[in-house]
Amino acid sequence: MTRAVRLLAVACFALQAANQDPWLRITSANFELFTTAGERSGRDLIKHFEQVRSFFIQAFGARLALGKPARIIAFRSEKEYRPYRPNEFATAFYQPGAEHDFIVMQSGSGDHYDVAVHEFTHLLIHQSSQPVPVWLNEGMAELYSNLAPAGSKIVVGKLIAGRVQTLLHEKWIDLRVLVSVDHTSPLYSERSQAGMFYAESWALVHMLNLDTAYRPQFRAMLEALKDGDAAAAFERAYGKPIERVQDDLRAYLTGNTINAAVFDIQLPKAVDSPRIEPGAGLSARLALAELLANYRGRLEQARAAYEQLARDYPKRWEVEEGWAQFSWRQRKNDDALRHFARAAELGCRHAGMFIDYARILEYSQRDQNANQDAVAALQTAIRLDPTLEEAHFELGLAYVRVARYAEAMGELQQVKKVNPAQASRYFYNLAYASYRMGDAAKARAFLEKGRPYATNPEEAAQLDRLQHALDR
Repeated sequence: MTRAVRLLAVACFALQAANQDPWLRITSANFELFTTAGERSGRDLIKHFEQVRSFFIQAFGARLALGKPARIIAFRSEKEYRPYRPNEFATAFYQPGAEHDFIVMQSGSGDHYDVAVHEFTHLLIHQSSQPVPVWLNEGMAELYSNLAPAGSKIVVGKLIAGRVQTLLHEKWIDLRVLVSVDHTSPLYSERSQAGMFYAESWALVHMLNLDTAYRPQFRAMLEALKDGDAAAAFERAYGKPIERVQDDLRAYLTGNTINAAVFDIQLPKAVDSPRIEPGAGLSARLALAELLANYRGRLEQARAAYEQLARDYPKRWEVEEGWAQFSWRQRKNDDALRHFARAAELGCRHAGMFIDYARILEYSQRDQNANQDAVAALQTAIRLDPTLEEAHFELGLAYVRVARYAEAMGELQQVKKVNPAQASRYFYNLAYASYRMGDAAKARAFLEKGRPYATNPEEAAQLDRLQHALDR
């Protein structure tokens, strides 16, 4: 075989392999989409989510931007989707996770956008960290499910024909009952009764958000709901009993007009030119394995997915890292250590993995060799990303454990923003390093800074022990 023929054969084999991998990875400013539904469908879908997200950020505040990265998985067919769906009815669903939050769709076509945006609304409500009652959660998800982009604007409040028909022809739920429904209630959990619950929740939230008499007090209503009594919250926010609110709701739906609102939105730059990565089967399958690992009833399926990935990609550090994270969450620390070590051996380029590796080394094997290995892992993390303050924080603590106090001070002082939950440990370790270096005055100063952050007896006792040593 001539060299030209060999090169042609290799090129054909590579092309055939690429053709056999149907997965695309499409990345925009705020989303990572894995899809088998094709590039055009993927571009349209990720742009739609960027439009919806921009509306939420501008309407409800930038705090929503601080949540975990969002991944969308859109299949080409019901057959592909079936192994991952939570039940036989859902055509899209939202699944929170340890590292990412997921929106999973049976198809990337526009026919499924409403259901997907409904689930995305749940994701954003979850990321906002404000607990809301079931009626409000589902009502908001329904209200925003059919957001309609129109150029640089977005329309909120379009009617949902099916919900309107339900409200016109079925018996209403008493509003005092509706606002007390939880996730165990048959009104929410049984399909035969849930239709009216969703319809009436949508109508109520539609009125609270868009009716001129109710909209100005909506934020006051959200504040009042924090006390947990929804019926009392209505009276506090609107100055009327919940029965009057129900009368207003019926009048709102039977009146001559139903309000909608138009919002200007600012989209991220380059929203029309996301990054397209063909042949993304490895990344997509890792995302699906991570998705399964977040299901309580799918852990064996997740484990099987990682095992198959390891067989198909035996030299890829990404597989070993994913498997390590899965093992760690299952508290199989020895397995996690083995997979973290293998990922490092295969040349892992993810700085965050080395931070996790160091933490489990410190947690699982409290001896000097483990501490030295943790130091080495954290040094690698900083080489990969010198700006990562979390790595400097953890390396400072690791240096204290191996009695390298001057280096500990150097690393800890590179941390400019300290999480309040970590502040007690941060100041304690600065104090301890100063104490061991003979600077008692500086140690006392750090102890005083750390005391307001000691939120549990163990942290307070640790500070007290060091204080006693300084006093002696």
